[in-house]
Formats: sequence, C-alpha cells, structure tokens
Amino acid sequence: MNLPSIAQDLGLVPDAAPTLATLAEFPSPPPVPLPSPDAAGDLLEACAFHDDDRADLLDLWPDADWPEAARWLLDASYARIIADVGRPGWVDWPDLTSADDPRVRCAPIYAFLAAVPLLREGHRGRGVPDDVTAATIADLGRHVAKTRRMYGRVGLDLPIWIALHYRGSLYEVGRLQYETAYLEDGDFPDVAELQSGQLVARLHIPAAGPLLPEAVDASLARAGEVLRAVTGQRVSVATCTSWLLDPQLREYLPPTSNILAFQDRFTITDHGNPGDADMFRFVFECPEVAPDRVQATTRLQRGVLDLMKRGGSWRARTGWMRLP
Repeated sequence: MNLPSIAQDLGLVPDAAPTLATLAEFPSPPPVPLPSPDAAGDLLEACAFHDDDRADLLDLWPDADWPEAARWLLDASYARIIADVGRPGWVDWPDLTSADDPRVRCAPIYAFLAAVPLLREGHRGRGVPDDVTAATIADLGRHVAKTRRMYGRVGLDLPIWIALHYRGSLYEVGRLQYETAYLEDGDFPDVAELQSGQLVARLHIPAAGPLLPEAVDASLARAGEVLRAVTGQRVSVATCTSWLLDPQLREYLPPTSNILAFQDRFTITDHGNPGDADMFRFVFECPEVAPDRVQATTRLQRGVLDLMKRGGSWRARTGWMRLP
C-alpha cells in the first residue's frame, strides 16, 4: 500500500503518511455498516452532537460520490475499531485535522458512529449501567464540538482518545472518566502501594462544567462497582496525570477553588511532563501554544499567561489516590 500516495489523495500534509500506518493493516476492508442518514437518528442522538455538527454530518453522509481514498479511510477506520476491541493500551490513529476535505476529517466520526451498537453490546455483556454507557458514547459529540471550537470547522481532533471507549478501556461515571490500565516498570518506583503489573484506574476529567467536589465524590463512590463489572477485579488505586495537578496553580487560584480541592485528593509524585501545550488545549481550547492568539477572561486563564510571561512553564503532574 502506497501510503504517501493515499495521504496525497486525502489532502493531508506531506509528512502525514506515517500516521496512516495503523490503518495499512486493512488494505481492502469491507464496507462500514453505516445506516442511511434517515435511519441514523438514534445514533446521532446517542452521540450528543451539537446542532451544527449534526447538520454537517448529515450533509456529508458517506455515499457513492465519496472519493475512493476517503472511502478507504472510513472503512479502514471501522476495521481498526473492530480489531482493537478488548485490546489494552493506546493504538495510534491518524491526525486528520489538517485535511481541507470535510469527508476526510469526518471519516473517523462515521466509523465510531457505526460502532455504537458494538459498544452498547460490549457494555451490556459486562453489566455496565445504562447511564454509564450513555455518557461514554456521548463523549464523541463533546469532542466533535470541541474540535469545531478549536479549528472552526467540523472534524474530530485526536480520534485516538475516542478509540479507548470502543476498546472497552474507558468509562464515564458521572463527573469523571476511568481508564483501566496496568502499571509498567518505572511508573511509580518510589510508591510501595503501586507495583508493576498492578491494575489501576487512570482518571480523566471531561470538559463538562465545574469540577464540583460533591460530583467528584459521587463519581468516585460508584467507580469501584463499574470497574469491578468491567474487569472482574477490585481496582483499589486511581492515578491521574494532568495540568490540573500542577501545584503552581496555587499561586493563582483561591483556597476555595474546585481545582485545588481536586488536587488535594492526590498524593502528587515528582513525575511530570511539559504542560504548556495542555494548558492551551484545555484551558483556552487552542491547538498550539500561542499566547498572542488567546484572550484571558478568567482568573485561571490570566494565571496561565502570567506564569509563562514570567518565564515559567506549566507541568502535567502525576498523582495517585486510593479509591473508596
């Protein structure tokens, strides 16, 4: 398979060909089982698309007029989803946000839409509560809406994230999301409670409004039940790597801040990754570190820019906590 040629046909940037490698395993995939747009109301509703995204997706719905390369991208994306069900860890997905053709940018969205019945079936088989299934599926619409806010057009930024849901690795339980994972050597070398090979829950915080302590409490209280259903084991520890855990935030937020209350739940380790890009992606919804492109309207946003103006850098810090 000539990936550079396909990348060119898809209208991707010249160095995008390697990102398609994860789909090269499916040179002639079967057609994706996507219903007609008239019969897709349930799927569109389940994924909680905003009105503008829903309208664009209906207008662009795959048909015989789709270019051959875009059709392959759609079918191969669905084949990737099916092949990865039950597979742990992260699997690379191509970044399509640079494509001018909206059909190319939306191909993963249609693939995930087509796989919703498969996700529902997997959740039922594991005994996952219906509300958890519904919230997990709806994360697709949330990320498509965020992509529009970031780039000004329909598409899906970071489909690698949504792929976790369909592999059975991530579940949204109330205010928080829980990704099941096994620790590897060196993840927490100085923490006796965390050993290589141990099953843990990685916490993620969806952009779904205030991080209210009572909402976090309610989510954590239910997490054990859901995680036992999907893993057959008791998961006793949660980890989190996030800009939300950077202690430097204490210089800018009041003691009553929900973010600081969330930090206080964790034992924060010395481990950390560069966090400036995360700050711009999650705090400003800007796809690049560009202080001149953003406008600070909140205390948090002003703090982000102030620290960088003073020559500082943000960190995505790692912490851990015992689950109830």
